[in-house]
Amino acid sequence: MSHGPDTCLVSPDAPPLLMRRPPDDEWWRGMVVYQIYLRSFQDTNGDGVGDLPGVLERLDYITSLGVDAVWLSPFYASPQEDFGYDVSDFRTVQPEMGTIEDFERLRDALHERGMKLFIDFIPGHTSDQHAWFRESRGNRENPKADWYVWADAAPDGTAPNNWISSFGGPAWTWDPRRAQFYFHPFLTCQPALNLQKPEVLAAMLEELDFWLRQGVDGVRLDAVQCITCDMDLRPNPRVSHKGSPILLGGGPDNPFARQLHLFDRDVPEALDIFKAMAELAGRYDPPKMLLGELSDVDSPVVCEKYTGRPDGLDATYDYDFVNTTPRVENWRSLLVRQRDVMPHGWNFNVFNNQDATRVLSNFGEWAVELGHQDAMAKLLNVLQMTLRGGVVIYQGQELALTQAEIPKEQIVDPWGLQLWPDFKGRDGCRTPMPWEHGAPHCGFTDAEPWLPVAEDHKERAADRQDADEASPLNFTRRFIAWRRTQPALQLGDVRFLDIPAPLLAFERFDDRTCLLVVLNFSAEPRRFGAGMALRALEAPGLAGALSGDAIDLPPLQAFIGERLDARPPADD
Repeated sequence: MSHGPDTCLVSPDAPPLLMRRPPDDEWWRGMVVYQIYLRSFQDTNGDGVGDLPGVLERLDYITSLGVDAVWLSPFYASPQEDFGYDVSDFRTVQPEMGTIEDFERLRDALHERGMKLFIDFIPGHTSDQHAWFRESRGNRENPKADWYVWADAAPDGTAPNNWISSFGGPAWTWDPRRAQFYFHPFLTCQPALNLQKPEVLAAMLEELDFWLRQGVDGVRLDAVQCITCDMDLRPNPRVSHKGSPILLGGGPDNPFARQLHLFDRDVPEALDIFKAMAELAGRYDPPKMLLGELSDVDSPVVCEKYTGRPDGLDATYDYDFVNTTPRVENWRSLLVRQRDVMPHGWNFNVFNNQDATRVLSNFGEWAVELGHQDAMAKLLNVLQMTLRGGVVIYQGQELALTQAEIPKEQIVDPWGLQLWPDFKGRDGCRTPMPWEHGAPHCGFTDAEPWLPVAEDHKERAADRQDADEASPLNFTRRFIAWRRTQPALQLGDVRFLDIPAPLLAFERFDDRTCLLVVLNFSAEPRRFGAGMALRALEAPGLAGALSGDAIDLPPLQAFIGERLDARPPADD
């Protein structure tokens, strides 16, 4: 098969390559970030919950991966009803997570080793135990009375409108102290802030700046699609009989999917909030990085809107890969559309995290069942690290972990408790890291862990994989190091080739180089008639090989080569 290649790096109908040479202050483009879910990384104080000193204890391991940055999940004071995403005090470290001094030691150690530090920040809501909300709910006249989104009941006594929580059920809860409802896009314990009120936005920016002054290099902003809402509280329309056009999580019957979320997600006023955040981040030299989490929306369109401007966010990541049907042709369609509608925006490629099913139990489930778990894990890592954009690797991904099965009686995730059995929640991707295969709880803790260590994770413990040169762990280390030598993979543009599944092929190019990436997502060998002059690159662990002008791909393998017939695009 042949795709009829052009002889230049950029096809005539391709969107323009915006960032050939990013400014020095855009240091974050093309980074590989390692995401740590603190509760499950390493416990050092014997309470069964991971903590900040635990990250410091495992810093040699993190360094060995060769990543550019570490992202920490929330460690703020919290009632832990949503495990840290319900913040009661932004400036205090949750005692079970450590102390501010532990944070400072970890920050300094990461910087000494040349890594950046990102932290989670939750700007759109607080815990109902936060001092701001306790004051706000007291009455309708206090100084913080309108710091949150409050509304009177409808004439018939029901909620002000039909908005639904992402976790199922109404997004409004009645509070008898004020005789009003308050809005919460997620749990009832997470009331939404009114960031359209200047005093509230200023207060939240002060909380954010507290951590920027502490020396963090960037922040992951939680749920930026609902950072604010329509203050006229207009009801959402229902979806048509065809179902929601948006890729959503929470199980097939989640009632959230029955509405078009026009007024409780992605409203125009959000741009002014991001502008204020960008202005704050830009006061630092170099500027701090703002990475927004997107879901519940048309992610490529919203990413372009939020990041394709100098006064917006720097980048976003989304759940489209996670939530789409796990087929190569679906992924290709997503990627092509993403490139078409994001000529200026920038995203980080995320295949799994603390909110999403592990990718091997999603896209790679069939390969795991056939005994090809390692091969599929490596191939998925190649795909993630060769796509346009940055990369976020979630802890355990480098070990080729699958989603853990958690019995109903051990589920603690409020989302899973709300929607089980249609949706089993997020506990299966949050189980403790398996460090030592022979140690109690795989070396995560000496106590009873907050979630059980998955039995099938024990054989994939880090100590075993460290000693095996062919392991997914060592493959990940080598491929990250090799990617660092390829500027076109870090910062270049992308063009996808029109070839049938199970092959996926695309070119990554800058003004000097054009690379061809071909991946075989099949248990059978495949041949790709490239029809172009190529030089195979010695990318570690890849077994695809040139045979004349064709490429032979073993099962679940990839090829990366440099095009020899390509010329740089003409100067503007």
